[in-house]
Order: sequence, then C-alpha cells, then structure tokens
Amino acid sequence: MVVDGRYPATGGAEMQARLLSRSFAAAGHRVQVLVPLLDCSLPRIDAVDGVPVVRLSYPRIKGIGAILLNVRFAYWLLRHQSEFDAVHIHMMHNLAGAAGWIKHWLKPTVIVKVSGAAEFQGGILDPMLQGKPIHRILRSGARRLDGYQCISRRTAQIMEEAGFDRKRLHLLPNAVDLGRFSPPVSRDQSTLRAVFVGRHVAVKGLDILLEAWSKAVLPPGARLTVAGDGPERERLMALARQLGIAQSVIFPGLVQDVPSLLRANNLYVQASHQEGLPNAVLEAMANGLPTIATRISGHEDVVADGVSGILVPPNQAQTLADALSQLADCPESRQTMGAAARRAVERHYSTETVLESLLAIYRRQDVAVSRSSDLKIDASQ
Repeated sequence: MVVDGRYPATGGAEMQARLLSRSFAAAGHRVQVLVPLLDCSLPRIDAVDGVPVVRLSYPRIKGIGAILLNVRFAYWLLRHQSEFDAVHIHMMHNLAGAAGWIKHWLKPTVIVKVSGAAEFQGGILDPMLQGKPIHRILRSGARRLDGYQCISRRTAQIMEEAGFDRKRLHLLPNAVDLGRFSPPVSRDQSTLRAVFVGRHVAVKGLDILLEAWSKAVLPPGARLTVAGDGPERERLMALARQLGIAQSVIFPGLVQDVPSLLRANNLYVQASHQEGLPNAVLEAMANGLPTIATRISGHEDVVADGVSGILVPPNQAQTLADALSQLADCPESRQTMGAAARRAVERHYSTETVLESLLAIYRRQDVAVSRSSDLKIDASQ
C-alpha cells in the first residue's frame, strides 16, 4: 500500500489505505505500507495497526525534493519488487507517475486509486496543466499502470474521456468497516438531530447548510452538530451567530469517536459542491442514518433519492431547507431510509466485498468488477 502523503492521518485516502491494510493483514495476507517521510519526528521504520510502515526520507527542497522522492520511490520498488504480488497506490499523484515509468521492469501488478477532485484540479490529471513538462511526464507514466480504481462513476467517465484504457478502469468504491460503523439497537427519533462530519473548507458547502438550517421548519429541540475542523470553522461559527441559530448548532471540533457521534444522531447532512466518494456519507449510512446530500458525483453513487435519503441541487439553501423540514417532520421516514442505507452499504461497500474485488484486480483476473462501460451502482438495494 502506497500513500502519497502523511501516514497515519485523517484524510480519506489515508484512512482507506489504513482500513484496507489491516483488513488484508487480518485475512492472512502480508501487507506493508510505503509513504514519504513528511514528519521527521516519526521513525523511518514503524508499524500502524500491526502493519509494517516504511517512510522514505528525501531532501526538503522545493521542486528538487519531489523529483528525488520519485527517484527514491522508484528505486525502492525495483529493489523490493520480489517481496510483493501487488502495489496499490492510493492517489493519482507523483508516485503513481513515477511507478508508471518503471512499470516495464516491475513484476507486481501496480494499480492506483483515482478519487476525483484532487487529481483533476491541480493534480497530474488536470487538463489545464497538460502543457507543464513535469505534469506531462507524470501523466505519461501513469498511463502505463496495470489498473485504475475509480471510486465514482464520474471519475471513471473523466478517466475514459482523458484517453485512459477503459479495459483497465475499475469502478470500485471505498470500503466501510461495518463492525465499527453500525446502528444502535434503538435510535432516538423524538426530535431531529442532524450531523455533519468533515473538514471545514469551502468545498463542503457548510455555509449553505447553516443558511438552510436557519430557513428550515424544525421541531423544538432540533439540533445540528457540525463536527470537524478547518480554515472555515471560525467564520462558520460567526455565521451561525449572525443567522440566529447558534443555540441549535454545535461545533465540537475534531471528534475522536465518530461512530458514537453518528449513533447519537438520526440524520446525516452533506452540502458539498464536489466529492470523490465521501467516506463520511458511507460511514453515516453504515450507521443506519438517512442522508440529505447534494446531487453531485459521489453522492449520486451511494444515496438513492427517496430510498436511503434525499438528493438536492448544490448551492440551493432553500431546497436543502425544504428537505430538512420534510424529514424533521417524519421520524418514520428517517427510520425507514436509515435501514435502507444500512442495507445498501452491506451489499456494496463492506470490507469483505471490496477486498475480494481488489484481490481479483491484483491477480489480473477477468472478473465481474464494474468498469466504465457499466457505471451503475444500485444504491437502492
């Protein structure tokens, strides 16, 4: 498992790599995690969840440092390739491009997960950056890899339109730990308790969420918890006061025990402008929560409108407010949708299901893994 960033960390790619690593290890496979040494206080040789971690040091010189890291990473793969059957890179960034340029000499299967916005806007897949030599070189290397894990339909579509071989595109979602994220035996539906968990950044549309909360028709005691942290947090807290909703909106900051937080609420809300395949939504659904989310790629892949939640247009506070009002007034619908959400996650996003599909891709087997030509995930089941 290769993570092109800090590890361990709370980002989506890092958390998914950590879940897959310990799950593969628990299933009896030998797993190792390879990451750059971004924090010099961390050891070069380490273990996380009992899985060995190697951190590659490199000179922290802008530009040159990234090139030397790519070279060191490529050399490490060539030197250790006999130890592995597969290399799974968890972001289409520099290391994926570097691996592609030595793929001719690598025996293990090499696949990369393509999440979405991070790669297509400012990353090596950004069409606006094709003229830059370093992006062109890395993109050309990435084209040589054995497979691409696309976690949403839109991601697979963009990859195919960009000229990547459709036979190597696999529509395969992130996995969810169903044991960790599970519904409570009995969920309190006496009044609306909505929750969001994630980074407080502009792309999450939290200002739209707060505006919608101020416009919604809510029962007495209704509460919205906006968990997480980020550069927008102080501004959002000020906005809640300005909108007159500070008494019903809680900003607890970073929450360590996310499963318990989800179990204490009865609705999940996510007003993002764009997503890859949001782990937070999948975890909420696994917890038996109905979800109100914006109708964008990623959300559309997992939330069945009217079945496991409600999809609304992005950047429309009043429409989001109407959806909040609808579910605030109907605890029976929240309960029914939450049960449907849990069933959908069990069917499509369990760790066991994703591991089985990944093993088939690692082994280069011709199996029934969804490709870009068949991009439908039936989230209603």
